[in-house]
Amino acid sequence: MKTDVIGVRLPVEQVAKLQKMANSRGMKVSDLVREMVKVGIEGAEASSDLTVQLLASMKQLEENLEGGQTWLADVVITQMKAVAAARYLAQIAADNTDEVISYLANQKPLDAATKEQWRKKREEEQARQGQQWIDKALEIASRDPAQP
Repeated sequence: MKTDVIGVRLPVEQVAKLQKMANSRGMKVSDLVREMVKVGIEGAEASSDLTVQLLASMKQLEENLEGGQTWLADVVITQMKAVAAARYLAQIAADNTDEVISYLANQKPLDAATKEQWRKKREEEQARQGQQWIDKALEIASRDPAQP
């Protein structure tokens, strides 16, 4: 193998450390430095290959995450539409039930003021129950995972 000479200036402390290391391994300082440079170059080449692989893996992960976010957004939107429709239908059912109950009890349709009063009461109860669920969820989220 063809070789070349490179002159390198190092601080005296580093030269002393290299001499100590070479002595402990029974080597010349030049042989130790040659070995260290070889290992460093091989490590840099391997690191470069690993960096390329790591960047490719990270790109794939990013694409997977973006795809997952899109899918999840579609699911959430679909569910929100279903919830809105269910809530609308439940409101219509409740209003019709109020009318039926009033007619069975009084033999006449429900007057507008009572209808609005019952609707307001239902909305207040829905808000109260919703807040209870939110409070419960926040309580669960704030628990220490180490605690049962």
